[in-house]
Amino acid sequence: MAKKPRARAQRREAQRELTKLHAARERLFALEAGGAPERPLIVVSAAVIESQAESTPCPRCSGKLDLVEHVALTLPRPDAASPSRLREVRLRCRQCGALRSLWFRINDIGPN
Repeated sequence: MAKKPRARAQRREAQRELTKLHAARERLFALEAGGAPERPLIVVSAAVIESQAESTPCPRCSGKLDLVEHVALTLPRPDAASPSRLREVRLRCRQCGALRSLWFRINDIGPN
């Protein structure tokens, strides 16, 4: 007859499973639009970037994200002659404290 696992062993196993789940959610978040500079979210104005970023839930714990910094960057694009102008919004989760970045590209629709 097998012994029943101790409470500590069960807690450690549950913590390992939770860590694996958090890592999988982080990888999935990085593959979504906005998760990396190669896949930015497309917006029509810089005015909507911060509100859209703050309305995104934390992929790790589904908590609310707070804006830490909003930076305009120019990155070289290997597939084009002109560089890519992107916006990086750095966010911190209120619950778990995780830091992450969301990437945006402003799609100029031209003059009216």
